[in-house]
Order: sequence, then structure tokens, then C-alpha cells
Amino acid sequence: MLQIVVPTDFSNNSYNALFYAIKLFKNEKCVFHVVNVCGNGSDSVRKEVQIESELGLDAICHRLIRDAGTNKNHKLKKVSLCSNVPKGVSEYVIDHKADLVVIGNKAKEEVKHILFGTNAMQLVREVTMCPILIVPLEIDFRSIKKIGFISNYTHPLSDENYRALQFFQSMTDSAMVPMSIDDGNLDNTITMHKDRFLKVFSESIFKEVVLPVFKDKTQTILEFVDLWSIDMLCMVYYPHHFFLEFIGNGIIKELNTKLSVPFLILPGQTN
Repeated sequence: MLQIVVPTDFSNNSYNALFYAIKLFKNEKCVFHVVNVCGNGSDSVRKEVQIESELGLDAICHRLIRDAGTNKNHKLKKVSLCSNVPKGVSEYVIDHKADLVVIGNKAKEEVKHILFGTNAMQLVREVTMCPILIVPLEIDFRSIKKIGFISNYTHPLSDENYRALQFFQSMTDSAMVPMSIDDGNLDNTITMHKDRFLKVFSESIFKEVVLPVFKDKTQTILEFVDLWSIDMLCMVYYPHHFFLEFIGNGIIKELNTKLSVPFLILPGQTN
């Protein structure tokens, strides 16, 4: 069974992520680990907040069953952790060999200049052993018909990431739309990585898209998502790589306030 970890702080955005995951994986056998990190204060305080955490988990799971119904393929596991959010979730993901982490994006009016919320961005950096799916708050569930994969192929895609991307493509029966930004850097290594990707997904590729930078990289990606009706966007998180620049320069922060599709982030593992 798939092991899917869904951190929750009982907010609307975290509930929306859980609901989306339940709908997305409706035909897959899954254990959903609904995890609330309730802090690591003194023993007296810890006991009180853990009771509140357990009550909150009962309530959110009850709400989920009421809204989405029961599914014989799914099991819900309620988990209260006394830790800080990134450390607690990351260690839990490792200990339980999670296949995916699903987190909710904050509402636009909540985000302002905060990238996915502080804890969520820390999770992106800390959880490097499995993919992370970020779900925008203000979206309704819809079938995934096109997955946009963005890369400049500087690094090879790891076997683990190929399997993850193939799983999502097969599960959703979606078309793959690989996109790269023409930055003038093309060598034999990049060509080799790109050719392998195109070969692996040859039967599911709808269209390969190579775009110049229109106004800036953020706008280029947003126009790509809109123009090609992308239902899920996917990138690999490589430290010190092309897309880390997005984080360093605040470009993903801008993407985050405008992107209206789920964002699948694959860990930057290499073979």
C-alpha cells in the first residue's frame, strides 16, 4: 500500500490538501498518515496540547469521511507528534518509508510574501527522500489530464524520480508536457539527459515545449501552464541548481501566489 503523509495544522489549507489527496488516489490502496505536530514544550503543557491534537485529528478525519465518503482502498492513521514541524515530519517520513508527502498551500490573502508558509518551505528542504505534492487552497479537485514537467536537464533524472513520475502519469492516465526554458546552454550531457527523458515518456508525451524567457522566468512558466492547460506542474528540487535560483530570488514566491494547479516537487536524488 502507498504510504502518504499529510501534515495538518487543522487549517482550511491543510484540510483541502488532505481532501485533494483522497480524491486523487481514490483507486489506489493507501494509508494516509494524518500528522499533527503539537509542539515539544514542557511535560505538563505537552500532555494538554497532545489531547487537543488528538481531538483535532478525530474531528478532521470525521469531516473527511463526511465530505468524501468511505473508501475500502483507504486507511486513515491519526498521528500526534511532539516535535517541531520540519524535524518531526521529516523523521516520521523516514521511519515510515513514506511514498509521498502532501501539504496545503496557504490562501493568497494569507501568503503575501511567504513561500508556502514557513513550515511548508522548510519541509520542501528537509524532506528529501520522497516527492512532495503542494495543493493550492483555492482549487476544486479535477482530473489530471496534462502533467507539465519543467527541467533544463542539467542533471539526470534519478531512477526513483522516473518511477514516481511514471506512476503519477499512469495513475491519472495523463499526457506529459515537458517544458524547458531556452537559456542558451546546450551541451552533450544536457542533450543526453533530455533524450532519455523523451524516450522514457515517448508514448505519453503530448508536446515538447521549449520557450524563451518572455518577461521573466515566473511569467514564462505561468504562461506555459495557462497556454497548455496544465493540470499538475512538476519540478525536481536540486540544491544549487537552476530551480534553486527560483527560491533564492523569490521567484517561486511569486509563482506560489499565482499558480492555481498542484505542484509536484521531486527530490533531487542522483543515480
